[in-house]
Amino acid sequence: MKHLFKKNQIIIATLAVMIAIAGYLNYSGTLFGDEAGSTEANADLVNQELLDISEEDIATGTEEIASNDAEVEGTPGEAVLTNGGADSTVAQAKVSREQVRAQNKETLQAIIDNTTISEDEKQDAIAQMVQMTQLSEQEVTIETLMASKGFSEAVVNLTQDSADIVVNAEELTDANRAQIEDIVTRKTEIAPENIVITPIHE
Repeated sequence: MKHLFKKNQIIIATLAVMIAIAGYLNYSGTLFGDEAGSTEANADLVNQELLDISEEDIATGTEEIASNDAEVEGTPGEAVLTNGGADSTVAQAKVSREQVRAQNKETLQAIIDNTTISEDEKQDAIAQMVQMTQLSEQEVTIETLMASKGFSEAVVNLTQDSADIVVNAEELTDANRAQIEDIVTRKTEIAPENIVITPIHE
């Protein structure tokens, strides 16, 4: 990359010198009363030299850029999680959860703002929006309480009557599961039999 940068500097410097020479020749032609044809010939010569240099260097620069691009792996614009393993799975699950919630809220807001639908449909959309907000708050509360019990890497997905919980742990004892179920049942109205707890590890 440094080599390519240095080569670009040389090209720019060469172009600047050639432009300066072209300007000087043009000026000297006017100053000393050279014929117009001579001045144009000098300008054409300088332009041709500029084209020759730029084409040669561009070809070389393109090869170097292609070789540098070949060293980069992956799809451009693709997000890469560098931590890997269970931590990144939990983080990815949280991001996905928030993206889905944001899309759902956007859809419900569009229904609420729509002037052509009935009042009942608007009220239903408002009720769903309120419920979604409550679920989001409950998820954050449960994740915070779980972190205080030692389960710092966890993601909670709630519906009105079920809970899916993913915990970054090699294994969960019955006591661990009881702790998590207790937190969920205290903060929601979900029955223990509808709580699914999944441990994940590297």
